Amino acid sequence: PRLPVDEPALQRCWQTTERSTADDWSEWMRRLSVELLRESPSPALRACAPVASVYPQLARSVFNCGFVSCWSELRAEYRQSLVQSLETALAAEGMPTEVLQLLLNLAEFMEHDDRTLPIDVRRLGDLAMRCHAYAQALHYKELEFEASAPAAPETVEALIAINNQLQQPEAARGVI
Repeated sequence: PRLPVDEPALQRCWQTTERSTADDWSEWMRRLSVELLRESPSPALRACAPVASVYPQLARSVFNCGFVSCWSELRAEYRQSLVQSLETALAAEGMPTEVLQLLLNLAEFMEHDDRTLPIDVRRLGDLAMRCHAYAQALHYKELEFEASAPAAPETVEALIAINNQLQQPEAARGVI
């Protein structure tokens, strides 16, 4: 049996107003992770919420599952609001790398589940580079390369640099 999702409660939790420091963003991520479990339509995930609220590692470990379970139940206007909050978070100056990596992993997880988040691949690629997540960066830069008719010089340069970082000199030469 699927349990109901309290969309307004989730929305209050994903709001990004008054977040600026690394600690603010880490707390935002912790609260969002727990609330996604608390509001999950899955009884199994919902049962994890009390433990996750006192054991943050559990909340981080099942974040993607909690997100997908709630995402599939959200109405369009709530999905749009959530994406706006995620984009604000991804663009935040004080965002800790650990939280950024969790959000990048979420985008990748959603893509594997055929539920791509509507976030620009250029932004995801740039953020992956910032996190030194070169395999993810390569994936997003390749998507960017494929989507642009004549590839932008910056995209070609990024693909070469990423392939070199991944110690794939043949692939770097193949871009040219």
